[in-house]
Amino acid sequence: MTDVTTAVLPKGFEALQPFTETWGKLFTQDERYLFRQQSSMEELKAYYDIAAPRLDAVFDHLEKFPMGGLPEPEALLYRTVLGLTEVAMAIEVFNQPRVPYAPFPHKIDIEWGERK
Repeated sequence: MTDVTTAVLPKGFEALQPFTETWGKLFTQDERYLFRQQSSMEELKAYYDIAAPRLDAVFDHLEKFPMGGLPEPEALLYRTVLGLTEVAMAIEVFNQPRVPYAPFPHKIDIEWGERK
């Protein structure tokens, strides 16, 4: 695995490079969720403003590769933009990094299964 501090994103996504050292190093939903809670709105907004408009281009690029075997530049791009799953909630819904009226820090466990 490549060190994200030296990894480079695919050509055309250079604007996202500053966020690889934060969002790109997070491998799980729990890590992204907790990182959002610890970030400032200024940090989240700066990331959102750069990443959100590029999301279609990111998906168009990543669709060229098999999901199970992304080359490291594409894997880094994927991890970096996955942060939008958390940041969009803070920017578009909560207007703050944390879930309103929830204790800090907290985490959420998502389980998949059939309904009974």
